[in-house]
Amino acid sequence: MERFQGLIGILVILGIAFLFSNNKKRINYRLVISGLLLQTTIAVLILKVEPVKNFFQSLGKIMTHIEAFAHQGAAFVYGGLMADNFQGGSVPYSTDGVFIFGFSVLATIILVCVLVAIFYHFGIMQRIVAIIAKAMNFIMRVSGAEALSNVASAFVGQVEAQVMIRPYLSTMTMSELLASMSGSLACIAGGILVVYVGFGAKVEYLLAASIMAAPGALVISKIVFPETEESKTMGNVKLEVKTPYTNIIDAISHGASDGMKISVNVIAMIIGFVALIALINYILGKFGYWSNLPFTLTLDWIFGKIFYPLAWCMGVPSQDVSTVATLMGQKLTINEFIAFLNMTKNGLTPVTDKGLLIASVAICGFANFSSVGMQIGGIGELAPERRADLAKLGMKALLCGTLASYLSATIAGILM
Repeated sequence: MERFQGLIGILVILGIAFLFSNNKKRINYRLVISGLLLQTTIAVLILKVEPVKNFFQSLGKIMTHIEAFAHQGAAFVYGGLMADNFQGGSVPYSTDGVFIFGFSVLATIILVCVLVAIFYHFGIMQRIVAIIAKAMNFIMRVSGAEALSNVASAFVGQVEAQVMIRPYLSTMTMSELLASMSGSLACIAGGILVVYVGFGAKVEYLLAASIMAAPGALVISKIVFPETEESKTMGNVKLEVKTPYTNIIDAISHGASDGMKISVNVIAMIIGFVALIALINYILGKFGYWSNLPFTLTLDWIFGKIFYPLAWCMGVPSQDVSTVATLMGQKLTINEFIAFLNMTKNGLTPVTDKGLLIASVAICGFANFSSVGMQIGGIGELAPERRADLAKLGMKALLCGTLASYLSATIAGILM
């Protein structure tokens, strides 16, 4: 029955995209079908094929070690507030064993950004992205620039991915621009992904979500905004492997600096949004009390009701529908960090394996209102002449990125 629900979910998600399409007659159905098949193939490989599944689980162990190594750097700075265990065991974050969120997140993101900068300096990251992008370009027949941008988004941040196609941003078609924005919103950066693994999220679910999002975002965006112009990078795009850093020391310095900026931004958003949620829940609670409601009115209750039908369509088991719906609402309207924090540490954990899989994939992406502003500002700096186009496409990109994550989650759920 739940698999049948999932099939309904795929039709509903594609139907929503079709409803918002600006040119239904020009939709390339070959691209849509090939993208769906590619998404399904990725899900089967990661979730069902044992050697591949074991490989990604091994990556999860590596990520756990990376987080532990990050704590070594933090221990030097914070002294007794951080510990020295790099074997993956329990780490006391303070004298009484209390987990200090800010210190842990900051250290992990900085180290991952340093590693990415090193890989970028030696051209490793660019070559990996280029190989996968060429394969996607061949399978889906999308332009080189949008394939490159979407694949890059699965490895680096939403703005950093656009840096790889910076020479093409000024001449990209509106459809290509939307596809690139959608891919960045549907995926998650490597540094943030490691943090979620540290929270306790399953690495194979997160990696499946981020990799599946690349073709998924192209499928949804090409339904919402079909290509009607001539792309200058159709069939090919040249990726420059030139490093932006002087040497490896320069790469490490820039990586640490970028990681610090991201960490402070994440911590600031968490403080602001958690405090705001508490304020809104207080107001809603008072309103519910004065209105003699037979339940406690909160944002979680509202999200659970609004997203309930879609969560059910996606194949979520009945006992988890309300929980997953709440997480989906939190991710879209607040951010994915709050959703993951609540899912792993604050009691909003689905009770079934299938519910956990669908929730993990559905909320694994940058698609929320604040990220749209960050993306318009970030890409606008790379291509100032496209700032007006970016603003026009902002909400469409949010829709596409969100639906792409839901599509990946639904496909993954059908396979379980």
